[in-house]
Amino acid sequence: MRKLLDFIYDEINFKEILRNPKRWVGYSFIIIFLAIFVVSLSFLDQIDKLYRNATPYDEPDPQKLFKDVELSLGKKIEGVKIEEIKSPTNEMLARAREIYTTTCASCHGPNGNGDGIAGKGLNPPPRDFASITGWKIGRGIVQIYKTLQEGIPGTAMVSYDYLSPKEKIALFYVINGFSNDVPEVTAKDIQELDETYKVTQNLDVPPTIPIAKAISKISNENKNYLDKIQKISLALNDEYLDKYISDKRSFANFILRASNFQQNYLDLLLESFPLNGVSPKFIKASKQEKEKFFDRLTSLIKMD
Repeated sequence: MRKLLDFIYDEINFKEILRNPKRWVGYSFIIIFLAIFVVSLSFLDQIDKLYRNATPYDEPDPQKLFKDVELSLGKKIEGVKIEEIKSPTNEMLARAREIYTTTCASCHGPNGNGDGIAGKGLNPPPRDFASITGWKIGRGIVQIYKTLQEGIPGTAMVSYDYLSPKEKIALFYVINGFSNDVPEVTAKDIQELDETYKVTQNLDVPPTIPIAKAISKISNENKNYLDKIQKISLALNDEYLDKYISDKRSFANFILRASNFQQNYLDLLLESFPLNGVSPKFIKASKQEKEKFFDRLTSLIKMD
């Protein structure tokens, strides 16, 4: 490095440069070239890192992509009468006020002004029901029902799809009651509401259980079957069979599900190829090889 500096000092007359600054223009090209050269070397040295994904791939958990199901008993939901949509009963309104107090008031406030304790700090803030302007989806009965049924993405307003049609319709009147300006419910609104959400029809709601519990239940119910597949898969560890079976678990599953396998094994294997786990070599094998395959197979596992 010192030799390089000495060479530069000997070759460049710095006193002459100071007396004649225009000479810097010529040397500036050399300096720029050297700077680009150094940056290029640095880039080449880091090119592997630049093209390598530094952030590890994080595959989303499918169970977190969907809202879990709550444990509930099956029930029948009575459809809403047309006259109840236009003018809800006192019982419907009382139930809606109860729901608002226990569920909605914490964010929207007891008087619907959007000043509930749980709503402080939310962005966007909770809707002020006393105001008739600035509604994102709308304050008509169809829009309020849609909001309660589906929620509003990107906000703290979640879906309340577990509420019955009567409860959601009555909440429309309670919510708009804070502004003393309830939008008119027209025949077109009722038709659209019924076509989209079937509010006038009686519904049978089946019982539900949480996803994790359902998975556990299915696994337990199929444990014996899965144990059989595992047992047969282990029995298929044979050098001769390996030539003709590409997927032992699929083949074991095929054997357990196939009816009259012993009598019709060849037809069944050919019809279900390649989902049954046999390889293309089996399809191309001679009749004698196929018979030898079956004899070898029956000697290793018990055919029920």
